[in-house]
Amino acid sequence: VPLDREDKVVLDYSTDKLIVDRSYQSSILSKIAEVGKIIESLYGSAQDIEGVVKDGQIYVVQARPQV
Repeated sequence: VPLDREDKVVLDYSTDKLIVDRSYQSSILSKIAEVGKIIESLYGSAQDIEGVVKDGQIYVVQARPQV
């Protein structure tokens, strides 16, 4: 079975707002902490939470109990 050609993509996050803007970092970290507290409160225990930050918004991909 032939494979699709792979293209190499180099990502550079060195100028990303989340890396260079301390105020933005603080805002995002506060949002992440708030989301974590809400999810753990809903499920009643510590959770392993995975998510994405896009345009200043937090999107939860999944949450499962920590074991």
